[in-house]
Amino acid sequence: MKNLILSLLIVCSLKGYTSSILVNNTILVNNPQELKAAVSKARPGDVILLKDKEWSNAALQLSGKGTAAQPVIIRPETPGGVILTGQSYLQLSGEYLVVKDLHFKNGYTPKREVVAFRTSEALLGNHCRVTGIVIENYSQPEKFRSDTWVTFYGKNNRVDHSTFVNKLNLGPVIIAELNDERSQQNDHLIDSNYFKGRSPLGSNGGETIRIGVSRYSLKASRTTIAHNFFERCNGEVEIVSIKSGENRVCFNTFFECEGGLVLRHGSDNVVEGNFFMGNNKPFTGGVRVINPRQKVFNNVFYQLQGTNFRAPLSVLNGVPNSQINRYYQVKDAWIEQNTFVDCSNILFGAGKDAERTLAPENVQFKKNLIASSRQEIYTDANNDQGIIFSENGVVNYAKSVSADVNPGKLPDGFLKIKADTYKINDITLPYSKLYGADLKNLKVITPDKTGAAWYHPETKKAWRKPKSTLLKASQSSLLATTLKEALAGDTIVLTEAGLYPLKEELIIDKTLVLMATKGLKNRPVFVNASFKSLPAFITLENGSKLTVKGIAFKGNYESFANADAGIRSTDKPMNKPYKLIIDDCEFYAFNESSNSGFSGSKSTLADSLIVKNSIFHHLSGTGIDLSAEKDDKGIYNAEYTLITNCVFTNVMGTAINIYRGGNDESTLGPFVNIDHCTFNEVENREQGSAVKLIGAQQVSILNSNFSYSGQGGRAIFFQEYRWDNIIVDHCNFYESGKVESFYQRVLGSHIYHLKPEYTDLGKLNLAWTGNAPASADRLKIGVYSK
Repeated sequence: MKNLILSLLIVCSLKGYTSSILVNNTILVNNPQELKAAVSKARPGDVILLKDKEWSNAALQLSGKGTAAQPVIIRPETPGGVILTGQSYLQLSGEYLVVKDLHFKNGYTPKREVVAFRTSEALLGNHCRVTGIVIENYSQPEKFRSDTWVTFYGKNNRVDHSTFVNKLNLGPVIIAELNDERSQQNDHLIDSNYFKGRSPLGSNGGETIRIGVSRYSLKASRTTIAHNFFERCNGEVEIVSIKSGENRVCFNTFFECEGGLVLRHGSDNVVEGNFFMGNNKPFTGGVRVINPRQKVFNNVFYQLQGTNFRAPLSVLNGVPNSQINRYYQVKDAWIEQNTFVDCSNILFGAGKDAERTLAPENVQFKKNLIASSRQEIYTDANNDQGIIFSENGVVNYAKSVSADVNPGKLPDGFLKIKADTYKINDITLPYSKLYGADLKNLKVITPDKTGAAWYHPETKKAWRKPKSTLLKASQSSLLATTLKEALAGDTIVLTEAGLYPLKEELIIDKTLVLMATKGLKNRPVFVNASFKSLPAFITLENGSKLTVKGIAFKGNYESFANADAGIRSTDKPMNKPYKLIIDDCEFYAFNESSNSGFSGSKSTLADSLIVKNSIFHHLSGTGIDLSAEKDDKGIYNAEYTLITNCVFTNVMGTAINIYRGGNDESTLGPFVNIDHCTFNEVENREQGSAVKLIGAQQVSILNSNFSYSGQGGRAIFFQEYRWDNIIVDHCNFYESGKVESFYQRVLGSHIYHLKPEYTDLGKLNLAWTGNAPASADRLKIGVYSK
């Protein structure tokens, strides 16, 4: 390849990259080997072009040396023209290398990182830059196999104007490592990036950015996170996790993120000029403060509705003589000139419990502007003068802050003010020269100012409209093939009542509806016609969405082998959550104690499991089993479990079993809502539980009826934590076990102990006739239809 003489002007306004660069060589390479050799031989100012094409399983290990004035530039022929697929990855070492405009998609890294600023433990990158890249659909196929999309080592490195789309597996999107002196006090820059979504992981380890780790948290990192847009980053409670000292997080926008910016470890960090936009979405959070000498100023917190660790601002209690990985006391913090608009309560002393007993000390809360009509502006769990309030302005104030304050009177350090208004991006905010954020000089980042400029997501269109396929009972052998060939959105309709014999499990790997035709007097019944056991009649694969309606699942049939479950999630690797709606279905004759009507497998997560108008009866095992995660790491099998108008009767095991073990505080779920259900003759074995909800954090059991259930132990069994939100109300317990919980404060005021009168127990119609107690919605307690 002949050398070409080109002149390139590269202008960058951040980190001192402003210069006019004369580039001497442009070299075109076709494969990783040519690229590696070209970079190693490159002179300052050279440009190395990657041939536009798909590079599959490409190991890009680049070590070279440019200068500040003339870096070595590595890029595709055209921006986005190189697509790195399969098990491709990028490693950089040396000095002043600039890699730009690459596209990682449709694969996952075989290494710890997709992009790493080192080629070995000995060879690190310094003064290197990765810009304009896109990483999407590049998650490990197994959600709990950990990796990172970008890991910083060395010093003075930068990632900017890049787009990161919905990482699905364990591990942060970006990490800055501080594991030896060569990577400490590093002055890295993470700026102008678009973090486009992160689905709930259901576990700790779902951060978007993590700077440092607890082991090295007493070291300074000096990383700057600036001008980024975080869109619905919901992986866990910590969206940005700072675990080191002397970092700056400034002028970022957090849009509808279910979590917050957390100063988890390390001291002397600065949070400045950020816009936290919740739009009244539940669980949206702001800043959590831990450790000494943190500064939070000139930020806007808008319509954030998170509580506890997801509060718009939470200042934590510390642990006496804390280990380095726990909670150091907050001291000498400075929280000044922030604006809070229509947010949930500010929380001081968050996390106070038997371990976290050290109240914040010398926290200056000064010149903040609060626009709120809430009864309380803030909550202080300690009330020990550790928070020093001064010169804070309040607008739209309606009621007293606490019961011991005269109505209409604000506490010391707060005063009613009149504020002007100022509009930012079509949002009208209160504005004052003396109080709150300096809105007129605030740099509010929007998506169009971030990410890879060349990137335009593909819009996929179905080549035909979804259709319905009709199958008779005699065509049950066609079900598996029909489901496999169906397109997303298709509906398969069973047109007859009676038996549908299956010799293999039905695999669902897309969005489908499987239903009985309307008007049948009896349900179509799935039975096993094979002489080997089926793991389930229906198995849900990665990211699938199924609605199943009007179908019965019979676990044992004649002399054939049994089915272990009616429906289950796959035991294969899964990184995308699935969704399942069960409506007007029946599960019965599952005759082994390990059998279930529905079973969630280990390492799988349901975004939502909705069960309604269904009946589970004559089971030796469990009705709904979501208890496969037994590692006690805060992991669970379903984010939302909604069970409405269902009957569980003659069930030897537990009707509903949900488990989340450990004391991890990073996740919100599981969410469980049980409404208008009837439990009759369920789990009467010694020390059994008719409904078992271990570690479920958000639970409501309403309008439900328990009769002859949990007699050997508990009708309902909770093991909750102090901050969990749990209520049992408008429920009846007749000849049933107790409701047991750790703190014994879950029961509401509408609890009954009446003998129910069922419409027709023999025909499994357990709607309550006669003088049943009214439910909260004025229907009768228990199921309201067959």
